Amino acid sequence: MGNTYWHNLVGTTLKELLKPVGIEVRVEVPVTSTPPRADFILIRRQKESWTKEQLLLLADGLWDLEADHILAELKITENLNEDALSWLSMYDTLFLDSAGLQRRQLQSVIISAITPRPEFIERFAFHPVGPSGIYESKPLWGGMIRLILLNELTNEVRNAPLKCFASRQEERKKAFQTIKQTGLFRISIAFSQTIVGLWRLLMQDSLNSPEMEGVTPEQVALLGREWFDFLVDTMPEHELSVIPKLEHLLVQGRQEGRQEGRQEGRQEEAASMLLKQMHRKFGQTPDWVTQKVRSADLEWITVWGEKILFANSVDEVFAS
Repeated sequence: MGNTYWHNLVGTTLKELLKPVGIEVRVEVPVTSTPPRADFILIRRQKESWTKEQLLLLADGLWDLEADHILAELKITENLNEDALSWLSMYDTLFLDSAGLQRRQLQSVIISAITPRPEFIERFAFHPVGPSGIYESKPLWGGMIRLILLNELTNEVRNAPLKCFASRQEERKKAFQTIKQTGLFRISIAFSQTIVGLWRLLMQDSLNSPEMEGVTPEQVALLGREWFDFLVDTMPEHELSVIPKLEHLLVQGRQEGRQEGRQEGRQEEAASMLLKQMHRKFGQTPDWVTQKVRSADLEWITVWGEKILFANSVDEVFAS
């Protein structure tokens, strides 16, 4: 899985989540004045302290840090080992120097999808601090290392976007459900497309699935775009206003001939899109499914369209 640049996928997810509240996330982080670049993401605030809006979206282990630069090393499909700790300390020092920062301005963390063995935690003297899943250690070479374990984070809204990359599928499922139930995906169009694209990839198999080989943020967004277009087409007009930055899509939709007053045309278009989504996810569907969808009204098609995100079979889509 060496060709999957997880820092790009995680970094882009956090970028689309945090950009609306004024937090910069960079996926290309030069730790020295010359190449090579390291596989880190950088989370940087613009003001002296986090705002209330920012605190609501930063995951546990991040929101309580006082530094205005957070350098995060990602371990998604790799296990933690002594080398990872050594490299993090080295990159921390290099980035501090190259960026011209003072020690108080930078905090480095490790975000791990795989929960390390208890022997690792004990050997390097990691101890829990604060909320579940957050650990700290003071290595012999100095400084402090914070460790965030995605499988152990609570199912709070602020943790859900990162937990989408947890190694345990049941934890990923909880994260996607939290995002859906709380409406967090509506924070922006780009974020919703990214989350739906990730769901379509990460809920099918393990993080080491061949389907993840070489996946880019652009491919993830493309996967999610079809579902989002379907949502826009089928959602009642009064609900569209809760999705930020949607005016240009509505204008574009009207220019493309999506006449909102033509209920019958919208129903046919929505039914076709839902059947297409079901075919892609479940394969060939029975004739009764086609008949049921084609004869349903727009309200029911919208309900089934949302349920297909988390359903594991055709029967679950239509279950009461």
